[in-house]
Amino acid sequence: MTPEPMTPAPALTPADLQRWAADHARLASAVLAARVFAEAERARVDAYSAPILARYGFKVSARFGRHEAGALITRTEDLYLVDDLKDAEIQAFYAELDAAHRARGFDGPAGHCPALTADTLHREAERALLDAGSALFGAPLGNLHGDKRAEAVKLLIGACVASGRVENLFKAPRAKGAR
Repeated sequence: MTPEPMTPAPALTPADLQRWAADHARLASAVLAARVFAEAERARVDAYSAPILARYGFKVSARFGRHEAGALITRTEDLYLVDDLKDAEIQAFYAELDAAHRARGFDGPAGHCPALTADTLHREAERALLDAGSALFGAPLGNLHGDKRAEAVKLLIGACVASGRVENLFKAPRAKGAR
């Protein structure tokens, strides 16, 4: 499927970029908040899932030639390297992991991971920022991937931060009457 061509934007001026950045600073704030949350959620989930994974001792299948066959899998994101994902043992692991998610307050759909859910929210926030930037540049930025996507997000966030309107997510709220 070919992306829809966009109408080229008129020549972009620094004033246009500044205006756009001020108008879209909330999107940049959302991306930054989602990124911090996704990183924290990944660390939290890894902390309790690693011991569960270690108990099962899953190993890399020989059919994945680029990886060391028989090597112990130590990260849940590498479980695709197991020979048979329908095996009863891996199903038991996923059931135990799901119970661990629930025991720690996750109330999303069964079989979903809170860290992957947070990653999805982060990608969606990035996509909203990129889509907003598409009209500014006359190019479908939301279709970018990898390093180009990361660079576009970084540039758009940088412009929004420079506008002075990106919320400081880590500033403690002031008490009433405090100066």
